Amino acid sequence: MPVTETRPRARRPAAARALTRAQRIRLALGDHREVERLARTFKALGDPTRSKMVYALSLGELCVSELAEVLGASLSATSHQLRILRDLEIVRVRREGKLQHYALNEKAFGFCSPRSCMAWKNALEGGPIVRP
Repeated sequence: MPVTETRPRARRPAAARALTRAQRIRLALGDHREVERLARTFKALGDPTRSKMVYALSLGELCVSELAEVLGASLSATSHQLRILRDLEIVRVRREGKLQHYALNEKAFGFCSPRSCMAWKNALEGGPIVRP
């Protein structure tokens, strides 16, 4: 088997790598549809009731009546808020007979999903919220 000479790969200058990275980020930010979806998601979570729902559903799947009970809200109000979260694909529904079981859709949160984001983890585990 012939011996081949391997040369170390030439590294691009840091400025070129940064420019490429900046271009990638600029391209991602140019996806207006994704930016708008993220803004709608955070706007929905700005409502305390919906944030509580997300918090509760991050702990496990619940049907509407269970969720209404833990929130201390009416079935109608709970269903209305769930509809908003479902339209944004923040929650997903699984039907079982007449019951509808709701669960958190982690994919809707992207990089800041409640199970992977440190701030959410601290909140869910009752730990201190780390502030910058």
